[in-house]
Amino acid sequence: MKCLRLTHVNLRVEKLPEAVHFYTDVLGLEPVPRHDRGGKGAWFRLGTTEVHLAEDATPQPRSKRHFAVEVADLAEARREAEAKGIEIDQEDAGRFWVRDPSGNRIEIVERR
Repeated sequence: MKCLRLTHVNLRVEKLPEAVHFYTDVLGLEPVPRHDRGGKGAWFRLGTTEVHLAEDATPQPRSKRHFAVEVADLAEARREAEAKGIEIDQEDAGRFWVRDPSGNRIEIVERR
Protein backbone atom coordinates (compact mmCIF):
# COMPACT_ATOMS: atom_id res chain seq x y z
CA MET A 1 0.00 0.00 0.00
CA LYS A 2 1.22 3.49 -0.84
CA CYS A 3 -0.80 6.29 0.79
CA LEU A 4 -1.14 9.33 -1.45
CA ARG A 5 -2.36 12.10 0.85
CA LEU A 6 -4.20 12.85 4.05
CA THR A 7 -7.89 13.42 3.26
CA HIS A 8 -9.30 14.26 6.68
CA VAL A 9 -8.84 14.22 10.43
CA ASN A 10 -11.79 13.29 12.66
CA LEU A 11 -12.06 14.73 16.17
CA ARG A 12 -14.49 14.08 18.99
CA VAL A 13 -15.99 17.20 20.52
CA GLU A 14 -18.23 17.44 23.55
CA LYS A 15 -20.26 20.52 22.58
CA LEU A 16 -20.64 20.99 18.84
CA PRO A 17 -21.68 24.70 18.82
CA GLU A 18 -18.61 25.70 20.87
CA ALA A 19 -16.36 23.62 18.64
CA VAL A 20 -17.84 25.08 15.44
CA HIS A 21 -17.21 28.59 16.79
CA PHE A 22 -13.60 27.69 17.60
CA TYR A 23 -12.82 26.12 14.21
CA THR A 24 -14.49 28.92 12.21
CA ASP A 25 -13.89 32.06 14.28
CA VAL A 26 -10.55 31.24 15.93
CA LEU A 27 -8.80 29.02 13.37
CA GLY A 28 -10.60 30.48 10.35
CA LEU A 29 -11.46 27.14 8.72
CA GLU A 30 -14.01 27.04 5.91
CA PRO A 31 -17.19 25.06 6.69
CA VAL A 32 -18.12 22.48 4.03
CA PRO A 33 -21.31 20.44 3.60
CA ARG A 34 -21.41 17.29 5.72
CA HIS A 35 -22.79 14.08 4.32
CA ASP A 36 -25.56 12.64 6.49
CA ARG A 37 -23.77 10.06 8.61
CA GLY A 38 -26.12 10.11 11.59
CA GLY A 39 -25.21 11.86 14.78
CA LYS A 40 -24.14 15.48 15.09
CA GLY A 41 -21.05 16.85 13.47
CA ALA A 42 -19.47 19.49 11.26
CA TRP A 43 -16.84 19.46 8.50
CA PHE A 44 -14.28 22.10 7.56
CA ARG A 45 -11.75 22.51 4.75
CA LEU A 46 -8.11 23.33 5.39
CA GLY A 47 -6.24 23.39 2.08
CA THR A 48 -6.83 19.99 0.49
CA THR A 49 -7.55 18.32 3.83
CA GLU A 50 -10.74 18.36 5.89
CA VAL A 51 -11.27 18.48 9.64
CA HIS A 52 -14.34 16.52 10.71
CA LEU A 53 -15.96 17.05 14.10
CA ALA A 54 -18.20 14.43 15.67
CA GLU A 55 -20.19 15.34 18.77
CA ASP A 56 -19.73 12.90 21.66
CA ALA A 57 -20.53 14.08 25.19
CA THR A 58 -18.15 11.54 26.77
CA PRO A 59 -15.31 13.54 28.39
CA GLN A 60 -11.90 12.82 26.90
CA PRO A 61 -8.64 12.65 28.84
CA ARG A 62 -6.16 15.36 27.90
CA SER A 63 -3.25 14.13 25.83
CA LYS A 64 -0.48 15.40 23.60
CA ARG A 65 -2.08 13.87 20.48
CA HIS A 66 -2.53 16.67 17.97
CA PHE A 67 -2.53 17.84 14.40
CA ALA A 68 -0.61 20.84 13.11
CA VAL A 69 -1.61 23.82 10.98
CA GLU A 70 0.68 26.26 9.23
CA VAL A 71 0.39 30.05 9.50
CA ALA A 72 2.23 32.82 7.67
CA ASP A 73 3.13 34.79 10.83
CA LEU A 74 3.45 32.93 14.13
CA ALA A 75 3.62 36.05 16.31
CA GLU A 76 0.46 37.45 14.71
CA ALA A 77 -1.33 34.10 15.11
CA ARG A 78 -0.40 34.06 18.80
CA ARG A 79 -1.69 37.63 19.30
CA GLU A 80 -4.96 36.77 17.53
CA ALA A 81 -5.46 33.60 19.57
CA GLU A 82 -4.83 35.42 22.86
CA ALA A 83 -7.12 38.31 21.81
CA LYS A 84 -9.89 35.74 21.34
CA GLY A 85 -9.30 34.31 24.81
CA ILE A 86 -7.44 31.20 23.67
CA GLU A 87 -4.83 29.98 26.14
CA ILE A 88 -1.45 28.95 24.79
CA ASP A 89 -1.01 25.36 26.00
CA GLN A 90 2.72 25.16 25.28
CA GLU A 91 5.27 27.15 23.30
CA ASP A 92 8.50 26.13 21.62
CA ALA A 93 10.85 27.61 19.01
CA GLY A 94 8.77 28.29 15.89
CA ARG A 95 5.51 26.81 17.19
CA PHE A 96 2.87 26.82 19.89
CA TRP A 97 -0.09 24.66 20.86
CA VAL A 98 -3.69 25.53 21.71
CA ARG A 99 -6.67 23.38 22.67
CA ASP A 100 -10.19 23.52 21.31
CA PRO A 101 -13.12 23.67 23.80
CA SER A 102 -13.10 19.85 24.09
CA GLY A 103 -9.37 19.67 24.81
CA ASN A 104 -8.19 18.57 21.36
CA ARG A 105 -4.64 19.87 20.89
CA ILE A 106 -3.61 21.85 17.79
CA GLU A 107 -0.03 22.78 16.94
CA ILE A 108 0.44 26.13 15.19
CA VAL A 109 3.63 26.35 13.12
CA GLU A 110 5.07 29.13 11.00
CA ARG A 111 5.50 28.64 7.26
CA ARG A 112 9.16 28.12 6.40
